[in-house]
Amino acid sequence: MLPYWLLFGLWLAGTFNFTRSSQTSSSRHAFVVATVLTALMIGLRYQVGGDWEPYLGIYNNIYFQPLIPALGLSDPGYALLNWLAAQADTGIWFVNLSCAILFVGGVGRLASRQPQPWLAMLVAVPYFIIVVAMGYTRQAAAIGIVCFAVADANERTIIRTVILIGVAALFHKTALLMLPLALGPIALRKILTTIVGVILFAALFVLLLRDQSNALITNYAQSNYDSQGAGIRIAMNVLAGALFLLLRKRMELSPYQQSFWLLNALLSFVSVIALLNLSASSGVDRVSLFLIPLQMVALSQLPQALATSRKPVLSVLLGVVSYCFAIQFVWLNFADNAVSWLPYNTVLLP
Repeated sequence: MLPYWLLFGLWLAGTFNFTRSSQTSSSRHAFVVATVLTALMIGLRYQVGGDWEPYLGIYNNIYFQPLIPALGLSDPGYALLNWLAAQADTGIWFVNLSCAILFVGGVGRLASRQPQPWLAMLVAVPYFIIVVAMGYTRQAAAIGIVCFAVADANERTIIRTVILIGVAALFHKTALLMLPLALGPIALRKILTTIVGVILFAALFVLLLRDQSNALITNYAQSNYDSQGAGIRIAMNVLAGALFLLLRKRMELSPYQQSFWLLNALLSFVSVIALLNLSASSGVDRVSLFLIPLQMVALSQLPQALATSRKPVLSVLLGVVSYCFAIQFVWLNFADNAVSWLPYNTVLLP
């Protein structure tokens, strides 16, 4: 467990050493170093994560395939990384590291746009980084690209945002479900831009999902497979959603960003209804992973949102840190599938 707690400690130290008032060039450089170390820990893991064997199977299936057939064996972006790794005979670590860079690059970008970037990353550590990034490699890469897309999104950059979400769908097709949320904040104000976005969405759907929509519905909505802990993970999103709804007007967000995260908050409540009414929790759980960035935004802005001055409320900051600590402690010690993450191994120490 020690490497996971060292990762937690890295971002915890930054949270208290680099506060809002000390966002200097040195703190930004330290932030970049910390994100690089995080990406290396994610990407250079070995036999860590619940889906390690299935991903290794994809790599082995692609190993002897020409490029075009290989692209059909998984999501195209992920398949391409596996094909490149096979050509260079690097093993799956190259694929994992590439996806880790995409994930951390996007999540780090989103965190850097918050008043307390280090706290935003600390919020991500217990579940988003340790479980999602180290367990669901393809979807983590897609989520990272989506985070990069929305971190600086506004009404003037909506086409760029749509295109980036399309790129994310090359790694995990469910990323396309984020497009309506990206278009939502401008749907009523800029009709022409919205129409263009809808056309792009339709084009991407036809290219990426038309032939697999039935399979996705079968796998994610009609399957009898349940994802362990789905209720707890969705509850974490709901908590963040409730805090955002209550305090959004006191958070430092542009009008577009406020509307976008408001839609995420509302969708977190919808996911509860879906969880209670669908026969399987697996699909709801996987789709709700795209809502986890809301936790970074809502919880990291909480100490400032409840402040009466520009200085964050220390007691609230300590409360957020304690919440994150509790999540990591409980998951590592009591989660049924935590055994797939323990002990942490790396390709650097075979």
